[in-house]
Amino acid sequence: MDKHNDGLAPGRPERRRRARRVTVATMRAVSPLPPPEEVFADWLLSVPHDADLETAAQRKIALIDSRGALHPDVLRLRTLLAVVAGTGTQSTRAGNL
Repeated sequence: MDKHNDGLAPGRPERRRRARRVTVATMRAVSPLPPPEEVFADWLLSVPHDADLETAAQRKIALIDSRGALHPDVLRLRTLLAVVAGTGTQSTRAGNL
């Protein structure tokens, strides 16, 4: 084997690819976030029937708050959860909601 191409097709030199910067637009196109209302409905249906909804919502809010800077859709999801949790409080990062 040629030490320059390490198992690639014979006679073809290895080409280095330039790393592309991933932009927000690229990420949205590749893996868009589902609507917050859809995520909320899925979460609500996933909570066991005998579970306390307020406590379950508070746990999800704590998880969201632990993540740092948040996407606006995630902040909307947090607001929906806050209504169920009965806190009625908003994150300090979401003062405009």
